Order: sequence, then structure tokens, then C-alpha cells
Amino acid sequence: MKMLRLFVVIHLLVFSNSLFSQQTGGIFYISFRLDELLTNDVKVTFNDRNFFSAYAEAPIFPQDLVDSIKIAIEKKMSEKLQANVTCMYRENKNGKLITTIGLAGELEGMPVDTKSAAIKSNERDIYVRFDVNVSSSGGYTVTLANNSKSKFKPMLSIQASAFDASGKQIFSEKKTVKDFGQLKSIERTSADGSVTVRKSEILYPEDIYLMFIQALSEF
Repeated sequence: MKMLRLFVVIHLLVFSNSLFSQQTGGIFYISFRLDELLTNDVKVTFNDRNFFSAYAEAPIFPQDLVDSIKIAIEKKMSEKLQANVTCMYRENKNGKLITTIGLAGELEGMPVDTKSAAIKSNERDIYVRFDVNVSSSGGYTVTLANNSKSKFKPMLSIQASAFDASGKQIFSEKKTVKDFGQLKSIERTSADGSVTVRKSEILYPEDIYLMFIQALSEF
């Protein structure tokens, strides 16, 4: 019985020491970019205009999926770096968190800061940048008279870099996954060439999330 108690005490001491000695990490930047060819359902282009020459329709990425992506990244980088890694944000003068604003196909609500500023304003052992790019890797296009039919093949790439408190890179890894099938699109241009309409099969937010989780599991 005494030996059992001694074993339990030693085990608890080792466990508590590992908790206290665990390094902390902060994700200062997450870039999650989506190719508009894969996410825009309908795109209308006015070829004879210089301003407001096009508009497109795409599903809105729900906040709960954005939050789930951030949590998945935190968990994966914690495992990779053997540290407690969480997202960290810079604040503006009014105390509001500064995040990505969702322009040019980028998901909004992600942490966005520079490495040097993050190191200067936070006390972490490790600083992480995480990049995700969901793109079309090409395929083939067939043009017949006034119509063109294209196939776009989705591709998802992940790249992560980690730095110590001096700014020195201590980790870098990249993963690309292409096995997601293909999406079709059809383009039609008016007889006078002034308007082009493209109707596409698209990736919905839930599709993109599942693709990301698949790629992350292989990262």
C-alpha cells in the first residue's frame, strides 16, 4: 500500500511539473483564402464598363465554422509544437480586436498581426503564422462558339511557421491535398460581347470546412 501511495505521489508530481513547464504559443496571423472560382455561384461581368464591371454571388461563411477552424488550428499546432497554443489578437485604440475583414476571398475574423509586433506586445514562448489557400489547380476548358465549359479541380494547401521569442524560425511545414474531385462551370457571353455570365458548381462553407479538416488531419 505504501509503495502504491508513493507511486501515485510521484506520478502527480511529474504530471504537475509537466503542466507548469509546458511552453505557451500564440497564433498571431491566420490567412485563409478561398479562390472565387470555387465559391461564386453566379458571376456577371459587364465587359464594356471600367467601373462596377462585375458582381458575384457566394454563400456567406458562418461564424460558427470560422470559430471551428480556429479551434482546429489551435489544437493541431499545440500537438505539433508540444505547447499550449491559442490565437492572439491585437487591439485598436478603442479596445476592439483587429481581425481579417474578409476581402479578396479571405475569411474574416482571423487574427492578423506582424511577427515583430506580436513578439513585442505578447509574452509567449512561440509565435505562429498559419496560411491556408483553397484554390483551383486548373483542369481543362472546351470552347464552342459562344459557350465555354470549364472544370476546376479544388486544391487545399496548408503552411505553418513558428518562431521563438527572438524571432528565429523553429518550425516550418507545408501540406497540399488535391483529391477533392472536380467542379463544373458554364460561361455564356451575349451576342454583342458586352455581358458574360458564368454559372458554376461551387464549394459551400460546409464543404470547405470538411476539406480543411481532412487536410489538417494529414498535416
